Amino acid sequence: MQDFEIDDELDELDGINIDCLPEVDELREYLQILDQDILTEEQLNDEQIINLLQNEDESDDDSSDEDILLVSEKQGVDALKIFINYFEQQDDPEFNVDDLRIFRKYLRISRIKEINLKKQSTLDMFF
Repeated sequence: MQDFEIDDELDELDGINIDCLPEVDELREYLQILDQDILTEEQLNDEQIINLLQNEDESDDDSSDEDILLVSEKQGVDALKIFINYFEQQDDPEFNVDDLRIFRKYLRISRIKEINLKKQSTLDMFF
């Protein structure tokens, strides 16, 4: 039945003058490919099915560890405050004062974003 439908589609295309299109060869080739039988995967025995399911369970466990948790603006600001406090307490010369300025810059940016998220909206903005 599928062969019959594809042949009808090819006949309909033959009735329409599509020969002037540059894609006509690709279109005809595509329709002919659809007409061919598509090989599917081989039949699995019981042992292969069990192994496949066990491997999927193991991969699900791995992917849950890799999920990235979203951090709210408030959590980000709090974490930066703690880090800056830690940074200021260090006497090691590897902790550069210029880097501290960069972290303070990002703390300022994060605070502004946090405040902007708290701004109240009026109802007319939604209509």
